[in-house]
Amino acid sequence: MRHRTARSAPEGGHDAPPEPIEPQGKNDDRPNHGASAWVSHANKGREEHHRVVIIGSGLGGSITAFRLAEAGIRNVVLERGRRWPITPTGNTFPRLPSLDRHLVWLGQDSSPFPPTGVPLLSCVYRAIATALPRSTGLLEVLPQKNVVIMCGAGVGGSTLVYGGVLAQPAPGPFHHLFPAEIDYGELDRIYYPRARRRLIAAPFPEDLLAHDQYRSNRLWHLAAQESGLPAEQVMGNYDFDVIRAELNGDRKPAATVGQYHFTGCNSGAKMSVDRTYLARAEATGKTVVRPLHMATGITQDSQGRYRVCVTQLTRSGAVRERLVLICDKLVLAAGVQSPRMLVTARDTGALPRLLDSVGAQWGTNGDQLLLLQTAPQPTCAPQGGPPAVLLRNREGTASVMHAPLPVPSGAGLLACIGMGISDHFGRWAYSAKAANTRLEWSAGNDITARHAVGDLVREVARHFPSGAIVIPPVPGYSVTAHPVGGVVLGKATDAYGRLHGYSGLYCLDGALMPGSTAAVNPALTIAAIVERCLDEIVQDFIT
Repeated sequence: MRHRTARSAPEGGHDAPPEPIEPQGKNDDRPNHGASAWVSHANKGREEHHRVVIIGSGLGGSITAFRLAEAGIRNVVLERGRRWPITPTGNTFPRLPSLDRHLVWLGQDSSPFPPTGVPLLSCVYRAIATALPRSTGLLEVLPQKNVVIMCGAGVGGSTLVYGGVLAQPAPGPFHHLFPAEIDYGELDRIYYPRARRRLIAAPFPEDLLAHDQYRSNRLWHLAAQESGLPAEQVMGNYDFDVIRAELNGDRKPAATVGQYHFTGCNSGAKMSVDRTYLARAEATGKTVVRPLHMATGITQDSQGRYRVCVTQLTRSGAVRERLVLICDKLVLAAGVQSPRMLVTARDTGALPRLLDSVGAQWGTNGDQLLLLQTAPQPTCAPQGGPPAVLLRNREGTASVMHAPLPVPSGAGLLACIGMGISDHFGRWAYSAKAANTRLEWSAGNDITARHAVGDLVREVARHFPSGAIVIPPVPGYSVTAHPVGGVVLGKATDAYGRLHGYSGLYCLDGALMPGSTAAVNPALTIAAIVERCLDEIVQDFIT
């Protein structure tokens, strides 16, 4: 199959083994990687001139790079993280429960520990987090008030660490959330199929579901069938032949032992966008990817050009160089950092004409994590992934799947990841006093989603042969691996991602979503909507 050859990208030696991590000396010239680092220093550093700059190499940035390159338009993609090449030795990514320096992104805001209201415990967490070895690691865990945000860092963005689920929302919930000018029927006919094809989507195969390594998925599937709820085989962007090779002993086990989520997939079974959209973009020679180049601020000069302040990092996170990229067109595709960067630029006067709606309607996608205790039924350890079966409630306002993880033998635990629709959303806000941009998020914002997902999981639990006990999430804060919103389509932008107030400035990533993608994983909807936007705006980049 042709897609198996799309392993690498020409720039930067993608197939080379990872270089060793430099020692972290006391006097490293380290940048401030917290929110305060977004303050613009537009006149500092060596200058480069480019036609188009894209900030972020995740789903939206990779699609944008490919579509522009396909149209013959040269572009530069800035990525704060490193490349994570799949190698024959199968040791690219860290493995759970490892907390080595390959895993944790070095940012000052980042921590592997959840927030707590207990002062002493908070001090202990902070001390341990500070002592952890940090580098340009794979996973950023970003605690904000009442919520913990998880996202990927590296060429490929969060597709390196996500579950690879490409679910399509039901039309009713979609129409409830998205602006009227976004035609669900058009997405269903044109853009969802296109995104699935280009992301290399396939349904979870029946032969894997029957394998001994997939007992936990099979138990979930049988309970789903017994429940009578709407269920479907998960569409995922995996090469299932590679997963079969894992089972046959021809590849080092990764997905089949639950090592595919949050830590990457060492066998190469998961087709993250650095190996699909972005690899195709680089193959044209029109796209250049700059790993370890972190955008720290944006502004506009008197000639209407955009100035992007960039810090080039070493693998350990030390500053190698500071530079400024000047461009005619600028695309924000930095995920959770897109609204943060834009809010800071607006409120510090760097881009003052951005609307007040920039930063608003940020959401967790209604993410909920619950556990099912199925003992005395064994679930196989470690559990084989990825997820196989997705269930929805009858209204389509909640969905849930079992996400296999490398749990201890005999635990009898099934992790269930669900998504609902929240009643309220958060906002990114700049504090002049603290000189940073933080999230305003209330603890009860996702209570409707929590109840809907909880009801759905409890209904499924009733249909396990010996029953199952639902272990709900810890109350008091939310955890999301699907941060969306903050630069909402049709509010902060027009219907195609052009930011109001500035010509040549675009947002084309998950920040366009209205705080939710209608009770399913966001990847497919983000891809479809970015493809739709680019059908309209590619002409902007040509003229």
